[in-house]
Amino acid sequence: LIPNAMWKAVTEAAVKSDSDDFHEAVFCLPEKNLHSLKFVITHLQKVMNIPENKMSKDNLAKILGPTVVGYSSGDPSPLEMIGETVVLAKCMGRLLELECQ
Repeated sequence: LIPNAMWKAVTEAAVKSDSDDFHEAVFCLPEKNLHSLKFVITHLQKVMNIPENKMSKDNLAKILGPTVVGYSSGDPSPLEMIGETVVLAKCMGRLLELECQ
């Protein structure tokens, strides 16, 4: 859901502690991407808040970061995938903290 052209800006802002930079980067996404992302994040926040699911923010971030945030290129090498894993989880975790409504 994060376009390759905006991937670096969004993930770099996610790694920083300044939430304003991250919020600005996310809300600068193309309209269709932003609406889709808000829908997915809102659903995942509901999943996260049901104790029976046993899916914490960290679990969801690790599992879904590669799918929702994506990699820095359309066809990453295995080494790039491994190298970006921490960034993807951090970014996804930050997304799961956003107010989307």
